Amino acid sequence: MNDWKLRRYARNAWLLAIALTSAALLRHAPQEPPARGSSANATTALLARDDASGFARADRVRSFAFPRDHGAHGEYRTEWWYFTGHLASDTGREFGFQLTLFRFELAPRSTPSPSAWRTPRVMLGHFALSDLANARFHAFERLARAHPAIAGATAAPARAWLDDWHIEHESDTGSGNGRWHLRAAQGDIALELDLEDTAGVVLQGEAGLSAKSAAPGNASYYYSMPRLAAAGELTLDGAAFDVRGTAWLDREWSTSALDRTQQGWDWFALQLDDGANLMFYRLRDAHGQMGAASAGSLQTADGTVHRLGPDDVDIVETGGWTSPTTGIRYPQGWRLAVPAHDIELVLDARMPAQEWHQRFRYWEGAVSASGSHTGRGYVELTGY
Repeated sequence: MNDWKLRRYARNAWLLAIALTSAALLRHAPQEPPARGSSANATTALLARDDASGFARADRVRSFAFPRDHGAHGEYRTEWWYFTGHLASDTGREFGFQLTLFRFELAPRSTPSPSAWRTPRVMLGHFALSDLANARFHAFERLARAHPAIAGATAAPARAWLDDWHIEHESDTGSGNGRWHLRAAQGDIALELDLEDTAGVVLQGEAGLSAKSAAPGNASYYYSMPRLAAAGELTLDGAAFDVRGTAWLDREWSTSALDRTQQGWDWFALQLDDGANLMFYRLRDAHGQMGAASAGSLQTADGTVHRLGPDDVDIVETGGWTSPTTGIRYPQGWRLAVPAHDIELVLDARMPAQEWHQRFRYWEGAVSASGSHTGRGYVELTGY
């Protein structure tokens, strides 16, 4: 079967199954389609599904080993490699980017098959570019059934791909942190980056076990590489730019991660100019209140990591934006404080129109930080 027939077959044969099952179980909230302005959120019910038989659960602290854990963990139902970052050209033109590949298993693995098509694995990809100078947001989504010629994820080497979108880890013989290679292209937009670790791995939650509620197993294994030096080439509107900047990697894998009472979450990933890195996710209930499982971490410039809980972080919204496409209103400004560490930040979206509205409705975009510290980061908003 030639290449184009292979790709067409993979998409057409599995589009319905993927849309109805895999997409709904990933990090974001699918709405099929929501009414204009709807705040309906199906993520919680689907991520908290009880039909986890045959899958491993994140229900205890485990030892992490790198570079092995940079790769796929197929015994768990869902997993993602989630990169965001800020880039600038030699002339100072600024961009934000997101490249994420998701792995989802439709069913537990059974006996090996001689056919590469007989697999329960599907892959979904999100690639976005924020052209901050021109206030333009470009967002692309792909999905496919796993097949060596099309899409997949492996443990060794650590690699995930979907057509010509690639995330690859190149190991070293020391810490295991090595180097990441990213590549994605859609139409006349292309991005190719090399990422070098500068801050190490941060294990989120309790030594990497990130509880999303009090129920056993409603958790993920979660680590971050919060400061990666980025260098490469960006192509946009027929022009090629040499770019440099910083990126953030979030890695999670789980089988069930949320409680049914949770409506959505606000995720903040901030790189401060004094060398500190701050991550916090606020889990919201149906009334918009912060849940008890909200959590994060502060890594100071010397590498010390401090765990953060809901009583350690104060978040106040200072502004909002209503999408002209979906009618959904999202927060667009925040005051975020960590009093015990003398941090009082003012966060502002670099531009409002950074909303995804394909199969998924969510906002994810570049922000700036001022106040007690300056810096930059990314914010993700779901369930609005």
